Amino acid sequence: MKSYADSFLELIYPEKNTCFICETYDETIGDKYICSDCEKHIKKIEPPVCSKCSKPIFHNSSIDLCQECCDVTRHFEMSKSPYAYEGLIKKAIYSYKYYNKTYFYKFFGNCLVSFMKNINYTDFDFIVPVPLHSSKMRKRGYNQSELLARHISASLSIPYVDALKRTKKTLKQSEQSKEERRKNLKDAFGVNSSAEKIINSSVLLVDDIYTTGSTVDECSKALVNYGAAKVYVITIAR
Repeated sequence: MKSYADSFLELIYPEKNTCFICETYDETIGDKYICSDCEKHIKKIEPPVCSKCSKPIFHNSSIDLCQECCDVTRHFEMSKSPYAYEGLIKKAIYSYKYYNKTYFYKFFGNCLVSFMKNINYTDFDFIVPVPLHSSKMRKRGYNQSELLARHISASLSIPYVDALKRTKKTLKQSEQSKEERRKNLKDAFGVNSSAEKIINSSVLLVDDIYTTGSTVDECSKALVNYGAAKVYVITIAR
């Protein structure tokens, strides 16, 4: 049975057999939401990659870590992403976040579910989204990470928990240097009262993109400090 949100979104955007990227209609598209031509132009992340953050690495190493993950302590176990943050995917994520294309969650959500199944990255107790600050939520009207998290939760039958909250308004991350991003997000996340069930559990944290990893790491720190046993991360791109 479809949820109210799914039914409402289908009413405002009848997307069946339509490519979300180029808006081409083709009966062969089905519920993939992308045409074969656009799919060919999306860059997937291919191995070898860092075993911690999935950054492509261009050397053979017994450690299998990128330099940054060797230098910086991460609070999450690992982060996975199917796509490189460039080209069509970058434009699509931007449209999803800033141009009210909420229905993109179906395309991205299906891509993530398929990717997770293929790499056997599905053994989690709970799914948690990276939260937006209340002021940004009011302005945008939706949290793109929450839509993804709920879709993954429903598809994989893993319970969704609204565990995290933004405790302070931060500057736009894309306008900060790597070090400024870490300082900007320091202690920016707290845990909601509904998060008690995550104690001693494995949590999948969902966000749209991974750049420096500062956002997901601060979220992971809040979850681990609260009592989560392990935190894993999934993003559309990095």
